Amino acid sequence: MDFSKFELTEEKVKKLRPIFEKALSRKYGRKIEIAILTMGNITIRKEPPLQ
Repeated sequence: MDFSKFELTEEKVKKLRPIFEKALSRKYGRKIEIAILTMGNITIRKEPPLQ
């Protein structure tokens, strides 16, 4: 597998966050939500729900 042309984008990080949350929730047996996720130089913050 060649990762030389792989570029991490904000959209890719947004797609990975629910995968990480699900894996951690299964491991620890309770619902885990990631508020801030940083990968490389990209930071994603969970937006509060609209009222």
